[in-house]
Amino acid sequence: MNYEKLLDGKRAFITTGARGIGLGIARLFAKQGACIALGGKNKPKLECAINEIKEISPRSRSYLCDLSDESSVHNVCKEVLGDFGGIDILVNVVGVKNREPIHEYSDENLDFQFNTNYKSALICMRYCLPGMIERNHGNIIQISSIHSEYTMPGYAIYAGTKGALNATTRASALDYAKNGIRINAISPGLIMSDSMIDEVDLYPEGKQRDDFMKLLNGMQPLAPGSVDDVANAALYLASEMSAYVTGQSLLVDGGASIKAHP
Repeated sequence: MNYEKLLDGKRAFITTGARGIGLGIARLFAKQGACIALGGKNKPKLECAINEIKEISPRSRSYLCDLSDESSVHNVCKEVLGDFGGIDILVNVVGVKNREPIHEYSDENLDFQFNTNYKSALICMRYCLPGMIERNHGNIIQISSIHSEYTMPGYAIYAGTKGALNATTRASALDYAKNGIRINAISPGLIMSDSMIDEVDLYPEGKQRDDFMKLLNGMQPLAPGSVDDVANAALYLASEMSAYVTGQSLLVDGGASIKAHP
């Protein structure tokens, strides 16, 4: 195993990577030798992201895609497979959530979260799996959430979509192990991604922001995680370092899941 280029020659489709966790994974995979197909719906940020990735992996390409729109997902999958001739590593990385209890949710909100967080992953798998089966090799990584197993009030719909993703990971890992395909999930806890930093910035500097950061720091035994923490876990699962691992959900949560909260 070449630990300098763990993904040398691999073609990786990262469904959302204009910023945050997806971009962190794309950046690390490119450094490890992969050619990246990078999805995203924010055109300016996606262009900045792919320009950065191309400096490492020149054959990489970006694709505008709205994962909440089924037709957009179908189209981007066809385009990626046509351009790359197949995908070796699929990373389904997306997560939208709205806090509201079951008796208050709207049909539009349910459809938005279900289609984005869960159905888009199924569609991308359906397109990428036939080529993986033909080559008798492939790797799928779902970026799930700690909410799939340990959640908080108000996240019933979001937790449900991520729980479904984990269940599908386990079941599909059984279906495709015979084809040399490994399927795993990563369930991040608190990660100081771009979206989390945006949320912090909503609080004015001073006591309100300090109190919010104190709350965040107290949620897990370790300090809040970084995008790189999730990317490192994804590299482990995408490479032959984890050749004997399938059907698992790896909690990358700073120990939040082992802490008893008051």
